[in-house]
Amino acid sequence: MDIKDIPKHKPENPFNYTEDELAEKALALETMKVIYKDVPTYYADLVYDLCKNTPQDKIDEMKQRIESTPFKYDYSNLQEELNKVRDKFCKPDTAESPP
Repeated sequence: MDIKDIPKHKPENPFNYTEDELAEKALALETMKVIYKDVPTYYADLVYDLCKNTPQDKIDEMKQRIESTPFKYDYSNLQEELNKVRDKFCKPDTAESPP
């Protein structure tokens, strides 16, 4: 329904993509949805914009930094910690054993 003097909503386009680029992005996001079923659309959208608008040398630099920088937290005993939490908060008859 058109109402006079009220503009229609226009989706945000912070990277000023053209109509062709928006169509390319939509196709890429649909392809990513098929390949990476568990990744939410929001994060796929962020990754697409990052890759599309960042020079390849900067992306390579980020990859190198991620590979060479250790994680902030130590996850080596994560399963033991999860078992402690389960044992503390779950009743013994309902607690499932880990695989």
